[in-house]
Amino acid sequence: MHYRTFTAAAAAALGLATSGIVSAQSTTSPTTTDTWRMPYQSGFWGHAGASVGQSKLQLSCPPGGSCDDKDTSFRIFAGGRFNNAFGLEIGLLDYGTFDRGGGETKGRGLDIPLMLGFPIGRNSSVFAKAGVNYSQMEVTAGSPALVQTGKESGWGPRYGVGAQIGLTPQWAIRGDWDRYHVRFPGTKDDVDTLTLGAQYTFR
Repeated sequence: MHYRTFTAAAAAALGLATSGIVSAQSTTSPTTTDTWRMPYQSGFWGHAGASVGQSKLQLSCPPGGSCDDKDTSFRIFAGGRFNNAFGLEIGLLDYGTFDRGGGETKGRGLDIPLMLGFPIGRNSSVFAKAGVNYSQMEVTAGSPALVQTGKESGWGPRYGVGAQIGLTPQWAIRGDWDRYHVRFPGTKDDVDTLTLGAQYTFR
């Protein structure tokens, strides 16, 4: 992975996200009882966790080749809340390694979704997510080469839904479905993930 590229990309994306929220904050009525917090303020970052599950590559299999478009995906994340409904997460994920056309297609990503959540109980909620991901994908091929090979990186949209069930005021079980639009050598397509994990909320 190119960590300098990841660092620069993360800073740029976080800057865009926070500038958008600042604009939204300026339009909020001064009489509202819902207090806004920003990522640079103490107390914003309120949870962290890790998830594992299945990923599915949406790229079609090349003619004459064999493919396995499913693998295991991992994600670690930390997040916070602007107010009672809106939040932000930053995650690092491994999309998985897929057998495709006699070679391998694999990648990792930086994940920055905004979240809209609805509480359904103590430390339990359902939520929707939309944002961006920065992917670094690598494609190799067998002989003869049936797919375009090389490395590709860049930004793309991402969205998803999820839910968490609180076991204690701090610990919760969390399930997520996410779709990431990523760049491959010569094309763009989606990687879907369905994961289950644990989340700890700092209280």
